[in-house]
Amino acid sequence: MLAFCAGVVLCAGVVFFFVKDNFAFVDAQNRRAERQDKKSERQFEKTNAEKTVTKYRFKPFNPNTVSFEELLAFGLSKAQASNIVNYRDKSGGFRDEAHFRKLYCMTDELFALISPYLVFESKAESPIENIAIEDAKIEKSDSKAQNKVREVLVLDLNACDSLDLQQIRGIGKVRAARIYKYGKRLGGYVNVEQLKEVYGIDNELFEQIKGHFTVGKTDIRKININSDEIKQLTAHPYIDFQLAKALIRFRKDYGKDFQSAEEIRYIHFLSEQEAEKLIPYLKTND
Repeated sequence: MLAFCAGVVLCAGVVFFFVKDNFAFVDAQNRRAERQDKKSERQFEKTNAEKTVTKYRFKPFNPNTVSFEELLAFGLSKAQASNIVNYRDKSGGFRDEAHFRKLYCMTDELFALISPYLVFESKAESPIENIAIEDAKIEKSDSKAQNKVREVLVLDLNACDSLDLQQIRGIGKVRAARIYKYGKRLGGYVNVEQLKEVYGIDNELFEQIKGHFTVGKTDIRKININSDEIKQLTAHPYIDFQLAKALIRFRKDYGKDFQSAEEIRYIHFLSEQEAEKLIPYLKTND
């Protein structure tokens, strides 16, 4: 009987140590697998981060002079490059990083990567400022009578050309060309305040020159929001691709034409200020 009990105890001990060792082995295997999973996860995150960084090959550039091809060489898509070039051409150029940040294609991630490489002209290097300096030198040599004539000169923004504009103190050849071209792209100025939208005219210069301008009763070239398509709509500085699509979608969704230009206020992402600026340039029939 004692021998039998001893045998049972011995068997139980063997089974205990076997099960204990087996659990320890399984536990070690689980910990090893868990460490491997974490290592793989870290490697995956690192690889994804490297892909995001190495996708772009930026170098310092001026967004006001960079070409479409150079933007593609940086790793930007055709859509992104087109958005940058088209917006620049329509607005007359980028004033600073905040202005560049407003691009439709500019996500937070992309802006964080591209912003360190943005280079804007310094005052010492700016050809616009150089022209202003030259203008000042010329004006100093003018007689008092000529200066008096310039001070009282008032031009109709929709009737003058770039040569007329150069008669105003502070407006050189480059600024005059920009004012004239921007007016043509708008379809005509509806108020003098729009001069502040011209690249190169800051608040200080605007306050200096605004008294020399007026807006006469000139016919404004208007956009037909019931028949014009994407190309015609986006040709206007106040209408980007997103808004053009929304205007067309509005017609399709409601199954009828706009009854008046005021109805653009129904477009949810269009602010009251943006609507007020745009309405004078819209029509609903020919």
